[in-house]
Amino acid sequence: MVHISAPGKLMIAGEWAVLDGSKCIVAAVNKRVHSIVEPLAGNYISVSIDDFRLQDIRFTWDGKLSLFKIYQVDAEKLKFTKESIEVALRFLIENGFKFKPFKIRTYGEDTNIEVGGENKKVGFGSSAAAVVAIIASILNFHSYRASNEDLYKLAAIAHYYAQGKVGSAFDVAASTYGGVIVYKRFDATWLTKKTETGEKLSSIVKDKWPGFFVEPLVIPENLCLAVAWTKESASTGGMIKQMDSFRQSNAGKYMAIYDSISHVVESLIDSWKSSDEEKMLDSIRRNRELLRQLTKESGVSIETPELRQLAEIAEKYKAAGKLSGAGGGDCGFAISFDKDSIEKVKQAWKQAGLYPIDTDIDKNGVRLEK
Repeated sequence: MVHISAPGKLMIAGEWAVLDGSKCIVAAVNKRVHSIVEPLAGNYISVSIDDFRLQDIRFTWDGKLSLFKIYQVDAEKLKFTKESIEVALRFLIENGFKFKPFKIRTYGEDTNIEVGGENKKVGFGSSAAAVVAIIASILNFHSYRASNEDLYKLAAIAHYYAQGKVGSAFDVAASTYGGVIVYKRFDATWLTKKTETGEKLSSIVKDKWPGFFVEPLVIPENLCLAVAWTKESASTGGMIKQMDSFRQSNAGKYMAIYDSISHVVESLIDSWKSSDEEKMLDSIRRNRELLRQLTKESGVSIETPELRQLAEIAEKYKAAGKLSGAGGGDCGFAISFDKDSIEKVKQAWKQAGLYPIDTDIDKNGVRLEK
């Protein structure tokens, strides 16, 4: 048996601009997705996804996965798992490994929050964490020991295509490397051309990926992080399409805001490395203001009223707060270098009807569990 887990993610700074090749700062968080692979006697693959209540969904493998005809399953629930398995097995076969039948089970540690008597699930990039954990566990099961860079590249390919060729894969990087990292997206046009002209995965993984950059940042010992959920979930894919429309009709405004976000992120990287706490907080605040401006100019609901309230409460207690990721709902966070301040923020969030989440930065990336 092989048991692998990968952490979730929290975007600290640089969302939206990362899609255009700018750097971002992203943290791994200790809400993990687990993938367990065990040998199977039959000549097929059995898939169980606890989070979707799917058990023993069977596939054949002959260079691609084919679902047994007896199963009627929502393809949407299987797309990330299916793409991950195919990418991992294609890579193994290209490297001379023989396919071994297996059963795979995945489950997440996402937070469940009770809202109005109903359980709501809050994710932290669980699809990306699942892709990383699935690929790592299948490679490990077949006795292939991949580097973090190899894992990132394979998972980025699987996630990119499962998601419909959108996204920056910053969540894939966080789940792979762990801790807090500076990340820059790969050239998506280059990757699409490589994969769709039939080049082998093993060759693509060996290539130097244009644009791709990752650098770990030291986590300050006194950094205090609080995260809260806004009761709403967002459709990132839909928001990206809306933003593309804004870009086409208002290229000048679009690029001006994106350039400003890029400069703020560079400033945050510098202040992070020099341990300048006030400048770090100021950069996060300025990033938030630019996202508010992007919301106003584009008409895309990035900073919702709840996310604005979350950030304003953080400001009241001398912390820096903002949304995390695409926005439109989901989670926001506050950072401070004072424990009392961050505890006051959490209490005020509760009183305002927001939902603080018990989570923290995870220093570890994808790992083998005992």
